[in-house]
Amino acid sequence: MATKKSAGYQIDFTTKTLTITKEFSDNAQAPASKEFGILMNLQNAIPGLTVIRKTHATPRKYVSKSTGETFNCNQFKNLTFDNMEQFIEALPNHDKLLKTFKFLRYCGNLPQTSRYPAVRRWFVAQFPKFRKDPLFYYHNEVAVIDITTFIQQAKEEADKKEKEKAEKEKAMKEAS
Repeated sequence: MATKKSAGYQIDFTTKTLTITKEFSDNAQAPASKEFGILMNLQNAIPGLTVIRKTHATPRKYVSKSTGETFNCNQFKNLTFDNMEQFIEALPNHDKLLKTFKFLRYCGNLPQTSRYPAVRRWFVAQFPKFRKDPLFYYHNEVAVIDITTFIQQAKEEADKKEKEKAEKEKAMKEAS
């Protein structure tokens, strides 16, 4: 693919496509312009050239699987272990919550790869309003959610991944 992004156009010779920017398109409307000359030269040199005007990228929308809410950005971006811990430590009744958080984070019987999803699920279930109204938890006492379901779910997902990995390895050995 030949590129002249700074000039406002991009050529793909394999698909015979010319992608132009809005500015290039506007300037090519005047027959005396440099852009008009480039466009005419390319159309004469490449028969069947398709010209596409580039538009802006549509912003990505994120939809919550549990609630169905739509967000403009990923609501879990920057939701790290440290940020979760800092949020919990800022709460008035942080002792029980922090104890549960640390147990789930450092739980020895969970595989290392399954810890973050389990902790994140617990955190989101424990603090459903943490994005929209974080002060709610400062003024209201919250009961600690039972973590056994999150541990069990993480173990099941880890076992499923392990089985899939073993099946792939077995298929690879049989294929060779």
